[in-house]
Amino acid sequence: MIGAIRRRDILTHPVVTIRCFGWRVFLSALFANRDQTFLSLLVRAGALQPYPSKAPDAVERCIKLELQAQRIYHRLAGRFLGTPPISDMFDVLAYQEQTHAELLQLCHEAAMRSSWKEACLAPWKDAVANLERLMAEAERSLDTIDDLSDALRLVIKIEGSEVNRVFASVMSACGSEFVGTLRVFQNAVTDHITYICQEIADLQPLMTAQCQELARAHKVPLPQANLSRSTA
Repeated sequence: MIGAIRRRDILTHPVVTIRCFGWRVFLSALFANRDQTFLSLLVRAGALQPYPSKAPDAVERCIKLELQAQRIYHRLAGRFLGTPPISDMFDVLAYQEQTHAELLQLCHEAAMRSSWKEACLAPWKDAVANLERLMAEAERSLDTIDDLSDALRLVIKIEGSEVNRVFASVMSACGSEFVGTLRVFQNAVTDHITYICQEIADLQPLMTAQCQELARAHKVPLPQANLSRSTA
């Protein structure tokens, strides 16, 4: 399988997968084609039941935010196609944002079968509205970005906002054992921020201090500049 949830995740946690989605989904995951995502597998297995949605409005809005970030990074990758190290980084970021959206959708489906702890999301109500404005502004600014420094500053602006904390709050709010057990849900933000900080510090050593500030805010390892990869 491709996407956020892989076959190894299902094999590592067979019991919680069966409890949440049933034997049919578990067995389908074991024999899934390489080009299938776990979400597409749920569709094919008929596991996406038309239950009345119990998801707070913020969850649907967070999914849209992650997809908006994916579009922004995808466009930036296209802007730097002539410089593979840079375009490759933005392609990875776009993929990571796509998997974040997938994880949120899986939270939605898993919580349908359990519950939401809406108190975990309540403090972030205003933050979601602010993030929607930030993302809209970021998307509009893409036409004015001409160099790498501006593009990387936009990344730090997005990732230094509350977007990743709101994502983590959705993980905490989901009462599903599946979401609470699989490490991919808990590690998504840490892996994302660690990658961003180290890549930017490598590509633009003069921005290492900003990357270290972002790393401290998310309690991930501090990046160190790699001058051999610098594009400055």
